[in-house]
Amino acid sequence: MYIAERTLRAGSPTHLPIVGVTALVITWALGGCAPAESAEPAAISVADDAGRTVSLPSPARRVFSLIPSLTESVTALDAGVLIARTRFDRAPELAHLPSLGGTIQPNLEALADLEPDLVITWADANQRSFGDRAEALGIPVYRAEVETIAAVRSHLRRLGTLLGRAERAEALIDSLDHALTGVAASVRGRERVAVYYSVWHDPPQTTGPGTFIDEVIEHAGGRNIFADATRSWPRVSVEAIVRRNPDALVIARHAPDAKGIPWIEGPGWRDLEAVRNGRYLVVDGDLFNRPGPRVVEAARRMARFLHGPG
Repeated sequence: MYIAERTLRAGSPTHLPIVGVTALVITWALGGCAPAESAEPAAISVADDAGRTVSLPSPARRVFSLIPSLTESVTALDAGVLIARTRFDRAPELAHLPSLGGTIQPNLEALADLEPDLVITWADANQRSFGDRAEALGIPVYRAEVETIAAVRSHLRRLGTLLGRAERAEALIDSLDHALTGVAASVRGRERVAVYYSVWHDPPQTTGPGTFIDEVIEHAGGRNIFADATRSWPRVSVEAIVRRNPDALVIARHAPDAKGIPWIEGPGWRDLEAVRNGRYLVVDGDLFNRPGPRVVEAARRMARFLHGPG
């Protein structure tokens, strides 16, 4: 499970909130709004992450996404196609859309009334219920997994096809790759900083190898101290963190209005040299905890924290 949206979406204390992409991302990515790319609608199809073929008679123009990172991707491709949001999609440019509830079982009846021509939902078997119910109503469903930056690229490309925005998708991918290369170049030759990334603190949960956050740490000139974990989002002990003695901590804030992190002064945590030296950064989970177009912004912020402006 990936923290930004799967392990953290059900509303328990260990589930982080998630929010959409900003208009700034769209401007950053392409410098303007996307023009229509095809005057003649044509039937299209792509394979989703559940191994199913999603076929549409023409590009989707009425879209609902349960996966906030893919809501960000849709917004970057063509914000005008979105007809609803989840309660975790708090970007100002989405505020006018009706909220259909959470990201697991939103209000299907209300959604059906909005007449979507595409729904984006989870690919994993544990979350297939909503997609199955939507399909039973004749709504095309695109099922997705997003754990890596490669998956961000892949979904931009496939969603670009489904939305008739293939050229814009390629431009977004090129911009993403160029920006990530720039972040990595800005810290090249500097000693890597050992980083502990805090997904949750009680019990401690972090990021393992190959995840998008692990990749962000790498691009930013860091070294994930749990890169040898056997799971993507392992739970670890405070004692294990102390033994690995990170140079710096990056801590995801779990709500936009969260105040402070008092637990950092608790047993074990206060013994970390990084905590004693004040070398920890509290970041916006709405930015850092989702694999979407804004991973570049997360990488830039982390690089500045780890290595200073440069």
